[in-house]
Amino acid sequence: MAGKDRSAGERVVAKRNVLKSQLPLIIVAATAILLVIIYFVSQVPGRSKCDSIFEQTADRLRGNLEFINIKGGLVLGREKVQELTEGSQKVALHLKACCIAQRTGTLNADQFQVCMNGAKEYETRVVQVVINIKEAKAAEEQQKPELARQKTEQAREAASEALNTEKTLAKTTESLAATATPKSTSEPPSTAMPAVKFEKSSVPAIIVEKFEPSPDAFDVHVVQAGTYRSKYQPKPGSTVIVEPGTYDIVARTKGGGAFLMAGNVEVKDATTARINPNPVLGSIVVDPLTRKEFPEIKEVVVFDAGTTGRRLIRQRTDKPGAMLPIPAGTYDVECKTADGSEFFLVKNVQVNARESKRIATDNEIAGFIVNDPKVSGLEVEAIYALRAGTNEIAAESKHFGEPILIYAGESYDIALKQSGGVARIKSNVTPKRGALTEIR
Repeated sequence: MAGKDRSAGERVVAKRNVLKSQLPLIIVAATAILLVIIYFVSQVPGRSKCDSIFEQTADRLRGNLEFINIKGGLVLGREKVQELTEGSQKVALHLKACCIAQRTGTLNADQFQVCMNGAKEYETRVVQVVINIKEAKAAEEQQKPELARQKTEQAREAASEALNTEKTLAKTTESLAATATPKSTSEPPSTAMPAVKFEKSSVPAIIVEKFEPSPDAFDVHVVQAGTYRSKYQPKPGSTVIVEPGTYDIVARTKGGGAFLMAGNVEVKDATTARINPNPVLGSIVVDPLTRKEFPEIKEVVVFDAGTTGRRLIRQRTDKPGAMLPIPAGTYDVECKTADGSEFFLVKNVQVNARESKRIATDNEIAGFIVNDPKVSGLEVEAIYALRAGTNEIAAESKHFGEPILIYAGESYDIALKQSGGVARIKSNVTPKRGALTEIR
């Protein structure tokens, strides 16, 4: 038996060594990782073989993640559930990156199989998390507290192992970001680029025109297509001479967000590429909150609509009321308060090119105030707003009388977490927009 254990351990070590030797890690900035994910998601049009791999992986993980979101919040904790959701998205993106790299010749068949095996290992860990959560719940129902604690701990361990596996896969994707060349794949990028015009010139060059509504709202980076190594940083409105090649034009916002303005711009000898962001960008303005009963909003973050976990940030600002340039699309807006609370202000905000979308924060914000029931001897560890009918924690507070800020478009159950368990005190409550809904 000991020999078998050593053999299994040696195989795991061997697999890790193969991964390390075949895909050497190249350390790049965290923003570059975000940008390459943006590239893989937005630059390959149509539904290709690599798109199918991405979708199939995401679909296989989705059911388990939905179960964990609903049933695992009280077992794993809200933060761990969010990390698993993020990890699952990254695993699907990782496989798509491997697929593209294989099709460009960067990976051979054996190396691609290493990628596949790593993703399967992650899926196995997630399935184990689900099994352990189910067994923990069953043990609770059967009034077997010791077994319930054991299964809860096993669920947490499996979740940690899954996250460690995801980190290894993330390093692989990071390596591919520095070596893949999507331009040579049989999945050519779209040639419809309303932001790009080519002009004759004595030398190859790029001009990025100013974004008219807010010229200083973002920095411009000209990066080598597919690698996201910043090569030039022209000032808006100025000309920069470049080497002939294919480039992506990336905007990096003052608050740390990033988005693509133009992709796979091929600059030839004696040609200037003129990039005009105005035909493709709109903007979002989130008005400052003036209602006094609510805590002050310290940060506004804009994500692609429907994304979860640690999403790709398109815009971030600590100055509500600021104009935030953004590509035409649909977005969710999340806010953060001084105490670190996070909540969705609005969802599915449609922004069109050349349009400025204004969010009236006073009319959209919502929350609960849970009053102290004044029960003698009551000790409450936390006050939860759970998504109605589930154990998924949407928001929480530590003290009675503190606003619990949440998205106004859904219904919630209000629950108290005590040392002896979690008890719902109100069910299926829908908060009022622009007000604090009182819970007695």
